[in-house]
Amino acid sequence: MGNDKKAKGASQGEQALDALPLSIRPILPHDVEAATLCGLEAWQSTIRVCLEAFSHDQFIALQEAFRLYLCSFASGAVEAGERIIVAELDGAVLGFCGYDNHKGYLSDLWVSPVWQGKGVAQALMDEARSTMLDQGRRFLTLEVLAQNHRAFAFYKKQGFVETKRRVKYDPVLKRRLMKIWMMQRL
Repeated sequence: MGNDKKAKGASQGEQALDALPLSIRPILPHDVEAATLCGLEAWQSTIRVCLEAFSHDQFIALQEAFRLYLCSFASGAVEAGERIIVAELDGAVLGFCGYDNHKGYLSDLWVSPVWQGKGVAQALMDEARSTMLDQGRRFLTLEVLAQNHRAFAFYKKQGFVETKRRVKYDPVLKRRLMKIWMMQRL
């Protein structure tokens, strides 16, 4: 971790990113607010549209859940092996990835909508995979909301295969959602 990676695509939709260093590193306390905003923007653009009647109060609760989740990682108050890494360019957090390298589980991959499709998710995924391989993991697993077609397509392109579908209660969103479990051999 902490490597400078290069991502393909455009900065703010215009400037080529492949010529600029994209830093992938562990989340730090000063990243929490920017990562929270990034996660919420990504959530709104991909998942909120899939949910019916999501209230303002529920959105505020989700924002606080994101913040607390990210704070726990930034402060180091998590189990050994659990990590959140951020993709940063010129001091701006473009996305983050959460994973547990002891379990081989990818818990989160959020990229600001402005940066989606420009190599940021790929750079985060590559770093998570590399860390898990270094830890001797042979498989990487994740779950994705069935209605999140863009994420599902990204994971399939990465080589993940669907292993099962089931309805699961989401304690933050306070509703049952169809989830797809996926796995990839490393």
